[in-house]
Amino acid sequence: MSEAAEQTEQKVSWSELFIDLVWVFGATQLSVTLAHGHGFSDIGSTLLLLLPLWWGWVGVTVYGNAAGPRIDTAQVRLVLFGVAGSALTMAVAIPSAYANGALLFAGGYAALRLILWAAMRPLRFYGSGWLDPFTVALFVSAPLFLAGAILDGPSQIVLWALAMLVEVTTPWLLSEKLKDLVFETAHLPERFGLFMLIMLGETIVAAGLSASRHGTPTLSVLGVLGLGFLLIVSLWWTYFHYGASAARHALRSTALQARIVREVFSYAHLMYVIGLVFIAVGLEEVLAHPFEKPHSILELLLAPGVGFYLLGFCYSRWRMFGAPTVFRAGAVLVCVAIAAAAPGLPQVATAALVTLALIALNGLEYFWVETGRPLLLVPMPGSR
Repeated sequence: MSEAAEQTEQKVSWSELFIDLVWVFGATQLSVTLAHGHGFSDIGSTLLLLLPLWWGWVGVTVYGNAAGPRIDTAQVRLVLFGVAGSALTMAVAIPSAYANGALLFAGGYAALRLILWAAMRPLRFYGSGWLDPFTVALFVSAPLFLAGAILDGPSQIVLWALAMLVEVTTPWLLSEKLKDLVFETAHLPERFGLFMLIMLGETIVAAGLSASRHGTPTLSVLGVLGLGFLLIVSLWWTYFHYGASAARHALRSTALQARIVREVFSYAHLMYVIGLVFIAVGLEEVLAHPFEKPHSILELLLAPGVGFYLLGFCYSRWRMFGAPTVFRAGAVLVCVAIAAAAPGLPQVATAALVTLALIALNGLEYFWVETGRPLLLVPMPGSR
């Protein structure tokens, strides 16, 4: 790329970095809420709260990308701060979102959608028509969320799940209409990479807080904490050493940028985020009872979390290049095997096994790339 092209790349603004702090708090709230759960229903209900926060963050990131050089103007900054305030309202309401905080959570979500919709309309990013993801979110998903909060009980779950189904599927359902959208190719990968740092940071916070609850850490606690940190470093390497650059290359080189934004950044990164939430909770449980066998579903989340995180890369590479690599697909299967064995293992043993699997994966990929060998691919149905 020429020096002139480098100078015209859109960089992430200070205001975008600032508002991300709200989502740091939201991620912490989700992890704490899930850690206090007891079964599969709690996992599902927590993920249902994650989706509007995630999709709201994707919306504000697309808005920032569409704003381009105007991102540093006072008007755009006020929009970002308004969205962040709405997201903060949602985050505060997370612990009581299925009780007396339901209307607060839904109201914050509706306000977030209203601000984004009003800010996007003048940009004409989707052309002059009215059918676009921001309009659908405001006039379909937001009313469903508000209605669910008012009705309460099982109706709340059903309506909120329907609202999120609308949100998640809208980019796919409108794919033909949106296929010619053009995005700035430096800004989006950087924004999504920063969100990954937020989630990886949440795993560090969860592990560190769990270790500190022992008082002055013993050598065994420090050893388990070191293992947890090695696991987090391996997760970082898996994304940032090859994954992030591959996604940026795909966005730059494709003629259909909207497909990469939808499949690789919106959908695959959602899989990474869900995996990291599970990993954060799993690591917290490992630090709390490292040498005990698991007694609850939460204590079994670590290996499935790592497996789901890696499955996101398989999906991402399939959508970018037509097939995932043998190494990452194989690592997913290894995590499935570890998850199957985890009920009979001390929790620290499960953590050690998934860490070794990640180190082996990263080591193999590094060796394969540095020696100039072609990556081994796994063909998948419908690959392109």
